[in-house]
Amino acid sequence: MDEALHTRGRSRSLAQRIAVALTVTAAGLAVLFGLLGAEWRDEAREADAAARERQLAQSLADRGGVHLAAGDLLRLSTVAAVVRDAADGRVLVLDAEGKVVIDTSLVLGEQRLGLLAVDGPLQRMLMSANEPVLRETAAPIRRVGETLGEVRVHCPLPERHGGFDFAAAGLALLIGFAFVVGAVVCACHWSTRVRTTTGALLRLAAGERAGARGAVDDEREFCELSAAMRELERGMADGLQRVCEGYVAMALRLVDGLERRLLAVPGHGERTARLAQSIGSRLDLPADDLRDLDLACRLVDLGKAMIRPTILQKTTPLTEGEAESLRCHPVRAAELLECVPALRPVADILRAQLERHDGKGGPAGLRGERIPLAARILAVASGFDLLTSCTANEPMPWRTALARLGEERGAAFDPQVVDLAAAAIEAAPPDDARRDVLLVRGGEVPWRAEPVARTRAATDDDDDVAAFADDALELVDGNEAVQR
Repeated sequence: MDEALHTRGRSRSLAQRIAVALTVTAAGLAVLFGLLGAEWRDEAREADAAARERQLAQSLADRGGVHLAAGDLLRLSTVAAVVRDAADGRVLVLDAEGKVVIDTSLVLGEQRLGLLAVDGPLQRMLMSANEPVLRETAAPIRRVGETLGEVRVHCPLPERHGGFDFAAAGLALLIGFAFVVGAVVCACHWSTRVRTTTGALLRLAAGERAGARGAVDDEREFCELSAAMRELERGMADGLQRVCEGYVAMALRLVDGLERRLLAVPGHGERTARLAQSIGSRLDLPADDLRDLDLACRLVDLGKAMIRPTILQKTTPLTEGEAESLRCHPVRAAELLECVPALRPVADILRAQLERHDGKGGPAGLRGERIPLAARILAVASGFDLLTSCTANEPMPWRTALARLGEERGAAFDPQVVDLAAAAIEAAPPDDARRDVLLVRGGEVPWRAEPVARTRAATDDDDDVAAFADDALELVDGNEAVQR
């Protein structure tokens, strides 16, 4: 009961906060509309006055054309006086030569001002230091298509009252209060539904059951809550997918950078992925497993990005610490990937890539079927590619490389995977004469968890990976050697 009262008090507090916030907002908008309403009212008054002056000028031009053509200035003056009184201003009538023939203020008689409205009626503002601002409205006097003269009406601008438009403010305040009432009603209804769903969850957690009517209401609330949770889950899944794609792209660029700087065997991941996909297809692996295996093969050298470049460049035997650092590169690659949930299967594959079938590998010393199948496939595919692309003296033909894998069948590698790899390679053998081979002076690059000899001499500065000996590496294309 106390909890229910507390929940009800919180809902009332929420409704009150919403009501206060919206009331303040409505009052502010009402004041704003009151100020703007006065401005709009003055502008509307000026627009009405301008339209009225245009109408009077045009009326005088239409009616005075006959009198001006006949030279009847007396009647024309009478009509101009009527327009002057209606406009509460000053009226000028000009003849065809622009000379003032009628001036109701008796100031500009007989002066030549020139015609302004030859092309049609116009309005403009007249500014003077000694006189108030006037608006001049000019209209041509035409008869049978001929311009006989011009009518000009000068009127002062209507005064701006400014101030505050209480009518506009009251209307805005009324609309705002109606919105406040609607929002408070919706807030109370929403709070009631939240309390109902929360109560249903609490009763469910306590093992209680509601009556028949309550059960129907709870079911509806649960359906709505379930739909909201599914929508939230969908949004989170989309966000995680985008994060995963960005993370994979970054990792692939990192591996590509290692290969470009010759800190990893160029193209090793791509070739390993092709062979691994062929082996996985022969094993009828599911599509998701094949996708994870492909990505793991492409990121097989990712962990080397966490190793000092001098270790990867070293041509002399490695120290025990350096060898241990190199043996840990699969673990480091897994640590980089397992922070993203969708990449944890790939991380598990990379972590076990140096495990041996006889249990003498690392890092966990797994053996046989306890090693993930994808990791066993990766080990065989990676080993074959290294044997045919990283040698000490001359390129190793693919048949010789298969024989070397066969020697470790049942020791380092899964026998079934080795057999399937041999079948896949024999079905589509690589062209020994058309492949790039990395010659390593320090000895053959192994596929076991042992130090990998590199091709570039270590420099005094571990971070200077751009400098290396000119004779440290040769790239062999078929039988032709190209000095790098």
